[in-house]
Parts: sequence; C-alpha cells; structure tokens
Amino acid sequence: MNLLFLGTSAGVPTKQRNVSGFALRESKGQDWYLIDCGEGTQHQVLHTKLTFHSLKAILITRVHGDHCYGLPGILASAATYVHRNLDCAVKTSFS
Repeated sequence: MNLLFLGTSAGVPTKQRNVSGFALRESKGQDWYLIDCGEGTQHQVLHTKLTFHSLKAILITRVHGDHCYGLPGILASAATYVHRNLDCAVKTSFS
C-alpha cells in the first residue's frame, strides 16, 4: 500500500498545505481509500492520478471540521462519476 498526502495542515489551510486528507492506494490495481477529507480535498485529488471511480471507501478519523468539511463535496463528486454505494466510516467519541 502507498500513502499519498493530500493535506497536512492543521485547522486552517495555507497556500502550500491543505487541511487533513490522505489517500491510501493499494499496491496492485487502481483502488484507493480516502482517510479524512478536510475542506479542499476534492481539489487536491484532481491534482493526482486518482479517480473517484476507483475510490473504495472514505474513513474519517475524527469529527472535526478540518477532517470532514470536504465530505459533502467528495460524496457529490463520487456520485457524479460512480453509480454505486460508497462505504463511509466515522468513529465518533464524545468523551
């Protein structure tokens, strides 16, 4: 598996860094998994060779804005390109 950094900034994006987002690509084939999708992650994906057709699942590590505010845009784009259900996993903790 290969890890592609789509964003590594904290709560606020900078000109050089987007907020949290990582693509985990399988070693064989084109399938990939999105780990966190802060605002702007959809645009970061467009700068790569990744396609929404090969996106297998979205994993959200924490329900903070910098980890999940890009989720509506990602889901809308994925629905436009792919006519299938996409797995989305969110771990919530209120402690």
